[in-house]
Amino acid sequence: MTPAEPVPITLEGPDIGVSLRLAWDRSAAESLAMTEAGGAAESPWLVEGELDWQATEGLRLVSAVFEDGRALALAALRPRGAPGHDRDATACRLEESGEPLGLIDALLSTEYDANGLPRRIGVELWTEADAPPARVAADREGDVQLGGSGIHRELARMSFRLEGSGGIGTYELLRAK
Repeated sequence: MTPAEPVPITLEGPDIGVSLRLAWDRSAAESLAMTEAGGAAESPWLVEGELDWQATEGLRLVSAVFEDGRALALAALRPRGAPGHDRDATACRLEESGEPLGLIDALLSTEYDANGLPRRIGVELWTEADAPPARVAADREGDVQLGGSGIHRELARMSFRLEGSGGIGTYELLRAK
């Protein structure tokens, strides 16, 4: 089977000023499931272009593949000074059997540990305005990888759950140093 091409994802919103182009590589996300827990994780995301760090608090990137074949890619950009996740510009893709499902909105919540590193996340995914959201939860596995060239980068391997199906994935946070 030939690996799929990375999926282009664009973040837009009134509070971010410009469009941010990203690419998500499902094949890279799936390869994480083949590595041992505690091993180094690679990001399945590519950020095309530069972020305006004067206007941006942070960029959060979520990627997960589930045992039932579904996959999730979520990007959330928080404008500087935004009081919470309801002001984030988000772009989300939920796939089933490789095909995207229609989503109208997504919210990403992050719980941090005493050191300020991500411990747990929750995602709410709306397919219809009047229907309750599907809920995704994830817990960190092991240490958070820290790094970045010119930016602060945190990458955490996480165990995911979506409607009874387990999964594996990553949570990344990019912000100015």
